[in-house]
Amino acid sequence: MKLISLIKKPLRPIYRHHKDAKAIRNFKSERKIKRNSEKIRVGFLAQYLPAWNKFKPIYDKLSQDSRFEVFLICVPIEIHDGKLDDPNLTGNSTYNYFVQEGYQAVNALIGKNKWLDLKSLALDYIFYPRPYNTMMPQDYHTQRVSRYTKICCVLYGMAMTEEIFSVAFSRDFFRNVYCYFAESETAMREHMGSFPLAHRKNYQKTVYYGMPVLEHILNSKSENSTIWNFADGKFKILWTPRWTTDKKLGGSNFFHYKDYLIDRARNNNNSAYIFRPHPLMLSNFISTGELSPQQAEVFREICKREPNIELDESEDYVSTMWGSDVLVTDISGVLPEYFVTGKPVIYCATNMVLTPAAHTKKILEGCYIVDNEKELEEYLSMLESGYDPLKVKRKEIIAALWGTEITRCTDRFVEELAKRN
Repeated sequence: MKLISLIKKPLRPIYRHHKDAKAIRNFKSERKIKRNSEKIRVGFLAQYLPAWNKFKPIYDKLSQDSRFEVFLICVPIEIHDGKLDDPNLTGNSTYNYFVQEGYQAVNALIGKNKWLDLKSLALDYIFYPRPYNTMMPQDYHTQRVSRYTKICCVLYGMAMTEEIFSVAFSRDFFRNVYCYFAESETAMREHMGSFPLAHRKNYQKTVYYGMPVLEHILNSKSENSTIWNFADGKFKILWTPRWTTDKKLGGSNFFHYKDYLIDRARNNNNSAYIFRPHPLMLSNFISTGELSPQQAEVFREICKREPNIELDESEDYVSTMWGSDVLVTDISGVLPEYFVTGKPVIYCATNMVLTPAAHTKKILEGCYIVDNEKELEEYLSMLESGYDPLKVKRKEIIAALWGTEITRCTDRFVEELAKRN
């Protein structure tokens, strides 16, 4: 294996150049396609349900615009390395969910290992839910779809560290993306610098118009969260631990604060807690051996049994945010989403070894930062008492990072797509 690696290393730039050149040829092929539809046809590949609120504002706005025809194409979640975990699978829980929610959805899985032909929809644009080809069937990999449809991308979370760009910006995916709606100016610069030729030739474009999910969160302020019904009259604490303890991926403080928060919920009847770990957290800890299946079940049972704790594993979390009084969190895309509500944030820095991105550093200036249980207790007690010295600072940071255009984000997306170029 070492010899193969030594041979491959000097060939990587050549291989990358070849792939990038092929992507440009695909862009050229797509430009030659003549479309007869008067309306602009836009598809959304829906698969990872927790990410749907990142795309919902765009989908809703386009659906209400007579210039567009919108398709919601539902892909089952059970795909790894471009293949179904079970080749005999015929059910599609993603499709079932959106139908139950009242959407006019399209089932991408049309038989055993048979997929809807995206080319048959004659789409002008198609949005991908995550920037990973391996999570999609091979027929839907970007290098294939870019031959006949313009691919658009909105990341499902803001890149919070400088190191994440090497993970999130997979060339295999992004070299085939026609328009990347960047979530920050830093991300915009990173992407344009990765594909300078394609941008210079106008085969790719990168724009920064803001984050649709922040607009969605602000527009959802009036929504009531029934999940907090158990907490009437109490100070409401939302905890969102990260999915992995790997410090190179940000690190999780789940094991640092789990017992402390459970004990606090038992001994302080003035507070209520919703634990909302990353959807992959418990399963990841089981796979790494950090939790046994029995220990994970005990944690679930504690959350069910304790009157002041709820475990939230629902698809949407925006109303849960608005119903809370404070967020306790690790490094996560949840951080800017909650921060924009103006509510206080306690940031757990215990396991953080990565380099915060510029916008993350700015956000952290408005957060209460803790390194241990003692500091966490001090800030929770302070906020429970009604004292929140960073409240004005948070408003200033929100204005500095997102300005007054924060609620016009999707309008700018729509007008970009309406150019049809």
